[in-house]
Amino acid sequence: MIAVIADDFTGAAEIGGVGLRYGLNVVIKTVLDDTENPDLLIIATNSRSLSPEEASLEIERITGELIRLNPDFIYKKLDSVLRGNIAAELNAQMSVMGKRRAFLIAGNPNLGRIIDRGIYRINGTLLQNTSFAQDPEFPRICSSVIELIGQTPVPAVSRKISDPLPEYGIIVGDVTNQSDMSKWAGLIDKNSVPCGSAGFLDELLAKRYVKKNTPSKEIYNLGAKTVFVLGSMFPKNDRMIGKMNGFGLINMNMPVSLYNNPEIVEEDLKNWAGNIIEKLNGGHKIAVTIENINHHGPGLSNKIRKIVGRLILLVIEEVELKDLLIEGGATTYEVLKCLRIKKLIPFHELDLGIIQMKVEEYPGLCITTKPGSYSWPDRVDFEDKRHTKL
Repeated sequence: MIAVIADDFTGAAEIGGVGLRYGLNVVIKTVLDDTENPDLLIIATNSRSLSPEEASLEIERITGELIRLNPDFIYKKLDSVLRGNIAAELNAQMSVMGKRRAFLIAGNPNLGRIIDRGIYRINGTLLQNTSFAQDPEFPRICSSVIELIGQTPVPAVSRKISDPLPEYGIIVGDVTNQSDMSKWAGLIDKNSVPCGSAGFLDELLAKRYVKKNTPSKEIYNLGAKTVFVLGSMFPKNDRMIGKMNGFGLINMNMPVSLYNNPEIVEEDLKNWAGNIIEKLNGGHKIAVTIENINHHGPGLSNKIRKIVGRLILLVIEEVELKDLLIEGGATTYEVLKCLRIKKLIPFHELDLGIIQMKVEEYPGLCITTKPGSYSWPDRVDFEDKRHTKL
């Protein structure tokens, strides 16, 4: 068994998609137990949204529990643009595992995300000049990978694959193409913690298994009762939104009263849910949107997630949803928490990072997630028919 600790849910799901490419038996859990022994066990934490101190304690706990399961190795999935509590989480895992160094291989050349001489660029643009600079929780206001990961208790250095490498500390590798990823994967040994993007784990798996599948190119037809949760702050795919509206999908934006009030007003939440339930029962698909951006007070993002989580619970108690599509790892984690879902089985990689999953609690439901910075693929079809079977 290979184990993965992911710092947010959509990162965990993306790793699940990588495992599917190799025909692996994949399980994603938000709570670790020893009841199963899949080929690829992914623990989806919400540590990116915690304080560095809280994240460190969480990773220490989970790493210790995983060690007792005796996996072949434990991979640390981190954000490909290095958002989150990178230093705290890596130091915690290295300490519990007794490892002297970590290979942090971020980036994603397939999405134009490269690191060259320690500087991060996306499609040729410095990271600090992209939309990631406006991230509400982890604004990327510089492009140096060493500055991005923050202060570390152990030395952190940026290196090219051809450079001499230290035996101790965190090595942040340059990645200018997929070949670099493969070469870094060849350097992992028993004294190192492998960590970084989904692309790096892909290369590690390629050294053990034969790839059997690729992301699907077929049209995916959504079920009759579908809810999109479009909660990410990243710009939306205009063609996708237009396609949604063209097929009668209705935007149900968070009421201003819920957005602006520091407390969650139960009556307003129930009214919002009631309106969505009425539209779903009337044959419409729904997009839950958060477009009230007139202020960003402390704790607003966390409050919005809690509202959305409770909203989906109210809806699913009254409507048997067929498709629930969610963008953003922290939002997904809160929705799953409200629905009391702790285990998910990935079964289909719709596109890079966009993964479809089944859950035991709702047998007829397909949950699809994607990172907030990725785009929904155009081939999602909004007509009331299905070609892809669960």
